[in-house]
Amino acid sequence: MSKKQIAILILPLAVAAYLLACFFGPAAYSFTDEVKITGPYKMAYITLNDIKDWPKWYSWNKEDPSFHFVKGGRQHYVGANFSFESKSMGSGYVELLESYQDSVVTARLQTDVLPGEMKINWQILPEGTRTFFLKVNARLAGTIPFYQRALYLGLPARWNGILRKDLQGIQSYIEQLVQTDFGIKKEPYKEKHYFGILDAVINDRVPQYYAKQLPRVYRFLDSLGITPSGPPAGLIFDWDASVGRVFLMAALPVDKPMPNIRGYTSFTIKPTECLHLEHYGSYATLRHAHTKLSYLMDDSPYVLGAPVIEEYVTSPSQEPDTSKWLTNVYYLFDNTGGYAKTVERKFSLEDVIKMEEAERRENLKKLIQ
Repeated sequence: MSKKQIAILILPLAVAAYLLACFFGPAAYSFTDEVKITGPYKMAYITLNDIKDWPKWYSWNKEDPSFHFVKGGRQHYVGANFSFESKSMGSGYVELLESYQDSVVTARLQTDVLPGEMKINWQILPEGTRTFFLKVNARLAGTIPFYQRALYLGLPARWNGILRKDLQGIQSYIEQLVQTDFGIKKEPYKEKHYFGILDAVINDRVPQYYAKQLPRVYRFLDSLGITPSGPPAGLIFDWDASVGRVFLMAALPVDKPMPNIRGYTSFTIKPTECLHLEHYGSYATLRHAHTKLSYLMDDSPYVLGAPVIEEYVTSPSQEPDTSKWLTNVYYLFDNTGGYAKTVERKFSLEDVIKMEEAERRENLKKLIQ
């Protein structure tokens, strides 16, 4: 039998075998799994929303040493993205599409080793205050054309393994952070004097408040010939989550106590113990630091004192890269045996003024009677 005759016989067999493989190949792909994680549930939201954190937990670079990760223009929240190249994962792109407060994050994955776009959705399900479930749902968009299905016979098993390892990677990453206390230190906080402007501010207006008031404080101290003894700070005395308002002070440290001057407030923090975290990132990411500190405070015998301190070490004019901005965050311990009055009170400054006015009127009534 000649080679030509053999080829004529083999060709239909090969076509039949390929069509048979197409018949058994996947028409679509979807995957669901979940894992229980010990730690603050907000850490999952923080981890998934920060593209810089992905290489710390995904399995892709562990599976393939040739994997190359390139950060996109945006690194946090919806629109954050990165591209990649590797032998096993091909050339691709990931972008965050949805992000719902501490509950759901959705990403789009495109790569030339897949027949279409894959949507990956993570649901964060708290279980009490110490543990939570993280559930992942993944699905290829549309169906795989019949004549391509033979090419993707191994797709379900391979991607089930990848997504399961990624889920376990997030679990390990968060639980290791918890075990190392997120790098938070317990240390003494020495007496420090601050001078600044105290007010009640809507949560999302805090950066603008600092941008407006801190230059005023600098100018006023300069007019008195006083040089600040350190970087600017935000002293957070109270917060009312129901209305999204913070009672805080845009402050500068000074060498010695100053008197209260009209429009300005002097405040001295007495020596105490504290939890201290060095946080790198823009102001928008500071909630990550507070999530970590709150988790440790809730699991400690200590009582939170006032104020909570954010010390802004890095000036944006000095360092344009926001990932290098350093903020020291301090949670002071209250040694008086209970929550400090300023922390216990959950009213806005406006509410306090109204209550004081009502109390004054009541006192006037009593005097008249």
